[in-house]
Amino acid sequence: MKQLHLLIPDLIPPQEIAAEVCAGLHLPALEKLLARANAGSAPVETLEDSLCAAFGVRSAAPVRAAYDGLEVGDTYWLCADPVSLHLQRAQVLVQPEAMPKKEDAEAMCDALNAHFADTGLRFVAPHPRRWYVQVDTEPQMTTSPLRQALGRDARHFQPQGADALRWQRIVTEMQMLLYAHPLNRAREARGETVLGSLWLWGGGRAMPLQKTYAAVGGDSELAAACAEAAGLPRIGSLQAMLEAQYESGLWVCVAAADALQRADLHAWREAVLRIEHEIARPLLAALQAGRLQRLTLEVLRENGSRRYSATRGDVWKLWRPQRSLARYAV
Repeated sequence: MKQLHLLIPDLIPPQEIAAEVCAGLHLPALEKLLARANAGSAPVETLEDSLCAAFGVRSAAPVRAAYDGLEVGDTYWLCADPVSLHLQRAQVLVQPEAMPKKEDAEAMCDALNAHFADTGLRFVAPHPRRWYVQVDTEPQMTTSPLRQALGRDARHFQPQGADALRWQRIVTEMQMLLYAHPLNRAREARGETVLGSLWLWGGGRAMPLQKTYAAVGGDSELAAACAEAAGLPRIGSLQAMLEAQYESGLWVCVAAADALQRADLHAWREAVLRIEHEIARPLLAALQAGRLQRLTLEVLRENGSRRYSATRGDVWKLWRPQRSLARYAV
């Protein structure tokens, strides 16, 4: 393989917890790759923005909706993912939520569609965790991906732009309707979390995707959706991708980011150890043997994504000292 593009959000933890969460981690291959690579800043902070840019599209919603089996046509779509909202001190924390049954999700969408029948909005839930709203008139606003808001104060990630106030009112109406829905009342009676809102993000119209890579793999659903829309093969393991001798490939690993969003530091450590064994080691070996000519690793995070680029010659630059993963935190 000539080139591999590797995306790993939140591989480097926030500085305030880095020393503690990285203590005792043995990551020789990963730390060698980081040390020997040529480092620089990356232009985007979120996985969603990175994937959209890589495949030449402006928005994630129509790509993901098509992946979930919807006929997206040329209309405007928003992701409308179900979440629960938790009041904690002075914050309203966002957590992912899902209806346990597809028919329950459909019943809630039916209620939303009846309420908003005259507004040009159509709600649909092809997956318990992934809902959408089709919009007649394209809104003038920007939104934040759900992954960016998870575990954080919802008020810091509200829609912005000329139509933001209107959509904030729509979200308030949705919350009131969902809260009063009999399925939610039954969940509350059983002591389960209540589906409190829908997180709107990723809006846009369908566009043809560029075949930027020859193959795609990893654990990101959005990357899988992009691969399917672009007509690219999805590879089950990194080793298989390297052995298939593709011209270029994209590999995405979101396990560490998912754990950090849940504030599960043990799971984050386990995810990073899997990255060491299942990703860093085989990539380092492939670079050293010349089976991979160039590796580009993007570590996506707020306030400072980083890009690390390494060739076979770079990994033999023994004078570049290795540092612990915690030392990369800023």
